[in-house]
Amino acid sequence: MESKANFAVIGAFVLVSLFGIVAFFSYISGRQFDDEYDHYIVEYVTPPRGIAVGSEVRFNGLKMGEVTKTILDKDDAGKVLVYIQVQADTPVHTDSYAQNEPLGLTGLSYIQLYAGKSGQRFDFTALGDEIPHIEGRGSTFDNLLGGSESVIENVNLALSRAVNILSPEAVADLHSILANINIITSKVAGVDITSERIDEFMKVVEQAALDFSTASLAVDTTAKDVSKLLAGDGVNNVLVQAEKALKAAENTLEEYALLAQDGRELSEEARKTLDQFATTGLQDLSLAMADLKTLVDSLNRVSADLERSPIEFIVGQEKEITELPQ
Repeated sequence: MESKANFAVIGAFVLVSLFGIVAFFSYISGRQFDDEYDHYIVEYVTPPRGIAVGSEVRFNGLKMGEVTKTILDKDDAGKVLVYIQVQADTPVHTDSYAQNEPLGLTGLSYIQLYAGKSGQRFDFTALGDEIPHIEGRGSTFDNLLGGSESVIENVNLALSRAVNILSPEAVADLHSILANINIITSKVAGVDITSERIDEFMKVVEQAALDFSTASLAVDTTAKDVSKLLAGDGVNNVLVQAEKALKAAENTLEEYALLAQDGRELSEEARKTLDQFATTGLQDLSLAMADLKTLVDSLNRVSADLERSPIEFIVGQEKEITELPQ
């Protein structure tokens, strides 16, 4: 019986020790077994420097969770997916974003969550097993490192321009400009500016102001005259004359349209006549020319006979008597 009691005490001591160790580590890590967590995925396009499993996730500077996993996106190798878990009462909205913040000079970073302006929480019931995604942004230091190349290029450009400004030619030009300024200031200092000249200058300015005022009054008078013209019957008369001119132009256009119609009809008749002449007239003309040629040939023969023997042409040729053999 005594040995069995010892084993029971030892077993109870071991269980109490294990429970104490678990409670101690739970206290050290700040976790509570009854806490509920929401899970999110933070998408980083820029490398999340200093973020690893166990890194803190804060909201308004308070630790509300931690990083549970970091992987590369299978569809986009340039994107990093960081799985985080935060307490369920943390106000993470649909337009919330996460930004890396350096954790002192250790080289490590933590994720700072920002609520956003929509005020709309994720509906985990509708999402089911799908984990909502949050935009991830790099820290200011990361952005500075990412744009270091452009910063160095700008610094080099500024240095090169400074060297060009300090070149011997530029220095000589600067000396010449300063010399010209000295000459101008010396001439201004040598001018005798008396009260009489100032009074004359002020009189000229005053006269110019009076002339400008007179011109303004003339413009005002002209504007009033134009306004009266527009308000009176002048505009109506102009409109009536313009309407008459438009009607006359419309009548002229109608007459030109009729003239063009007559011209089209005349050209159509002329075209038909030419077509008829081309089909039958040319053939008749060819026959007439042939008959005329025949007539001319006959007249030539008659003229030749008349010229050879006019009497024979008139009386006729004697008939030759031919005797037949008996």
